Parts: sequence; structure tokens; C-alpha cells
Amino acid sequence: MSDTPAALVAAPDLTTGTGIVTEVDDRGIARVTIDRAERMNALNGTAAAALVDFLTTRCAAADVRAVIIDGAGGNFSTGADIRDIAADSAKNGGIDESSAASVIGGGSTLARAVRSVAVPVVASVDGAAVGIGASLAFASDLIIATRRSYFLLAFTNIGLMPDGGATQTVAAAVGRARANRLVLLGERLPATEAFDAGLISGLVDDRTALDAEIAAVSARFAQSSSQALRLAKTALDANTLAGFEATLERETDGQTLLLQSDEFQAAIAAFTTTRRH
Repeated sequence: MSDTPAALVAAPDLTTGTGIVTEVDDRGIARVTIDRAERMNALNGTAAAALVDFLTTRCAAADVRAVIIDGAGGNFSTGADIRDIAADSAKNGGIDESSAASVIGGGSTLARAVRSVAVPVVASVDGAAVGIGASLAFASDLIIATRRSYFLLAFTNIGLMPDGGATQTVAAAVGRARANRLVLLGERLPATEAFDAGLISGLVDDRTALDAEIAAVSARFAQSSSQALRLAKTALDANTLAGFEATLERETDGQTLLLQSDEFQAAIAAFTTTRRH
């Protein structure tokens, strides 16, 4: 194996202007970066669709051996772009069942896309991982974070419930008691505590160290048996994430109701008012 950096091979041109940047190197290491730094990498519909497309098409190819999900500009992702949800709500006089199903459907589709990848998916987390951004990280197979990072399932704070499979992935990692605190109280969890609790796979000092660790992990995957990685991941999922589809269905049903609730409508109205001042 050469000591020189692997050459980057252009992925299909499906991300221009979407806030998603993709690449696949000649070892089969795919990388997708959420690049909406001006919105702290909040995901709007366009960005989420591009991310799902890359995961379910290019990352499904036989030459891909691992996938890295990253965020640009000092944050992983602060979740769904509430600005778009607020705009739709204001335009339509609220959120009806159809629009609510569309919003929650995006998170479920994203979680399915991550779990559908046959090879290991690694979340490279620096800064905030909030809401569906946290769910995206938790749906990955490995999570490596910097010490300054934090995770926040703040859904109940605005009248919602976690989605993107987080009601299962978090409990599977840290157990029922700790998961209940994170979900029901909406507690902010620093990366150091997340590592101690077993919620994340690795903890490094800063962005430079994170890039080095991701490079080291990628090199190990590049030298591993692709078939062994795929079969091992399938076996692990069968034991730790059985019923994942049922989890998404429960989250979808609950979130669809909550998105139409008075509590969430009030939160949206408060957000809109704050942005105007």
C-alpha cells in the first residue's frame, strides 16, 4: 500500500448546489460532507435528499469499503432546518397531516439510508450534533468525536419526540436509564460523557486529531476484507438493531401527530418572531 494519499475519484454529479459534498477515493473509502456552515449544517430537504441519494446509490456499489459522514465549518449538523419548516407553516397557516408526514419522512428516510449501507459507516463529529443531526450520527456504526463536541436530542423541548431511529440506537448503546434522561429531559451530552457512557466509539482532542483518526480508521478498512466487514456488520445489526423498521414506524406515527400539535406550532411561531427581530 502506497504511503501517498489516495487519489480522489469524482462521485456522480448529483450534489452541486445541494450543500452536500461527496468523494470516493481509489481505496473505496467514500466521504460525504454536510457543507451548510452558514446554517450550522442544518439539513433542508435538498441537502437531505442529496445525502440519501449518495448513500443509497454510490455507497451501494461493490467497490465501496467504508463511508465517512462529516460536517464542514466546525459542526456536524444541528438537525432539520427549522427555517424551512417555519416558512412552510407560515405559508400554509400551520402544519397539516400531509406536511407533517413529509417532514418526518425525511428523517426516517435518512436513517434507513444510513443503515442500508452494507459496509461500515463512520460519523466524524466536531461541534454540535443536534436533533436529526444527532440521530444521523447515532445511526452510524462508529462515532468518533472531538472533546468540544456535544450531542443533543432536544425534541421534547419544542414539543416533539426523537426520530431517525434515535429512540432505539441510543438505548441500544447506553441502556434504558441513560437513554430516558437524554430523550425525556432533552439533556445536552458532552462528547467526553458520551464516550464514557459508551455512546460513541472514539474521543480525540481536536479537529486535527479527528482527521488523523478518521484517516487511520479508513486505512484499516481499506486493508480489511470487504466481505468480512459486510457480514460482521449484518450480524451485529441483527443482535443490536432488530426491529429498527418498527422503531421508525412508531417514531413516524408519534412525530406526525406532534408536528401538528399546539405546542410545536407555538415553538414555530416563537422561532419566526425571534428571527424577525
